[in-house]
Amino acid sequence: MKTSQARKVTIEDAAGQRLDNFLMGLLKGVPRSRVYQMIRRGEVRINGGRARPDSRLADGDELRVPPALTSGTAPARPNKRFLDELQA
Repeated sequence: MKTSQARKVTIEDAAGQRLDNFLMGLLKGVPRSRVYQMIRRGEVRINGGRARPDSRLADGDELRVPPALTSGTAPARPNKRFLDELQA
């Protein structure tokens, strides 16, 4: 199984924008909670360093963005035990 690699994004025309808002636009379809989770865990980095959601971006910053599943990519399926209990 091949894993996806993190991508590097160079910031242009987004100077002064907050990191969380920038990621919301970049990662359309990814739940807001997952975006904040990626930032908290240190998966998102600005110029190689950890970042906070309220970090301001500057032109020329290099942003590391991990692969993220969109809400439509892997639909959740209830587990078998839950379905069996519903039918009982």
